[in-house]
Amino acid sequence: MTIATGYDRAAHAQANAGAEGVAMRFGGFSFGSWHESESHGEVLAQMVELAVQADRLGLDSFWLGEHHFSRHGILADTMVMAAHIAARTERIRIGTAVIVLPLHNPVRVAEQVAIVDHLSGGRVDVGVGIGYQQREFAGLGVDIDEARVRFIESLDVMVRAWTEEPLIYEGEHVRIAEEDAISVYPKPLQQPHPPIYQAVSTTPASIDLAASRGLPVIVGGPTDVLGRAPEVIAHWRERMRAHDRDPEGYDLPCLQNVFVAESDEAAYAELERIDASWSLRVLREVGSPIGRDGSVPEGYEHWVQRWQQRELASGEAARTDVPQLFGSPDTVASQVQALRDQGVEHVFGRFTIPGVPFERVQRSLELFATEVVPRFHEGRPAPPPVAVEAATAPG
Repeated sequence: MTIATGYDRAAHAQANAGAEGVAMRFGGFSFGSWHESESHGEVLAQMVELAVQADRLGLDSFWLGEHHFSRHGILADTMVMAAHIAARTERIRIGTAVIVLPLHNPVRVAEQVAIVDHLSGGRVDVGVGIGYQQREFAGLGVDIDEARVRFIESLDVMVRAWTEEPLIYEGEHVRIAEEDAISVYPKPLQQPHPPIYQAVSTTPASIDLAASRGLPVIVGGPTDVLGRAPEVIAHWRERMRAHDRDPEGYDLPCLQNVFVAESDEAAYAELERIDASWSLRVLREVGSPIGRDGSVPEGYEHWVQRWQQRELASGEAARTDVPQLFGSPDTVASQVQALRDQGVEHVFGRFTIPGVPFERVQRSLELFATEVVPRFHEGRPAPPPVAVEAATAPG
């Protein structure tokens, strides 16, 4: 079995020869946090409007995150939203960050992604993850102790559905017998399939799994509780080399919370007008794999340890609800430069802060796109988002 890396790494290496710096890639992100000041419909409509605005302003990508059963995120179906955004936009790439694979039938995921890939003109990027919220697994009738095995099998089946015919699979949780072999249609527009990414936190086993498959990683976000995304990228590069893979030339999106205002003072004033602890409180309610009885699911031991470290931390490092990229355009540019200096070449931002009026969120995105992003577009071209190179994967 093979999994395409998602980027023309040979072209990237050629462009890189003798050049200095890289033209960074930037995007937006939402999973639809529902604050009580807004209706469900307003949250979903604003998500679409942000994607349309990002497309108009020239950002490279807009990513969608799946969540269930809480105010933390009400986007329960990323592919439905991706299809709608594809119809409203012209050029921006539409990614998932992520589809929680263990919660789904992987054949259905393959079908849905392929349809949206065609409808969008080949603009889909597929970020997948193992998942971490106990409430979501329980509510959908999936044992979180099986999450890792289900993820591996689902990833295999999804790729084979796009690349093999007929599809036969014998796994612990997914079984398609030879006499029941199927052909999955349509095949994606991007060949052999859309770019695939695996979201990781800081769990060594997850990082190693991605590296063993030659998959680029998505880092950052709510589970990056201590701001260690650059460390995760460095560790992924180490594990890639350990698996005899060249880590260069991969696109590695890094999710950051973003809020840009005309000045630092204006940014802080905006936060003072809202309940800045809202996101953190909601995440504490739902954002854990720990069972009601206090049990820790298999494979999540490191996740729980990291969460406890965040609870013991103090100051800005512990406040995941306060944007990592925050302040005036000059201040945010310096923060982006710090990420760049640590090896981050693709930043996609969650611009929505629950409780901040949507027009201020839109203004923040506009300032970011017009006054921050252009400072990082000089340099060699980043690798084009085309799935062209196959990396051997176990399976």
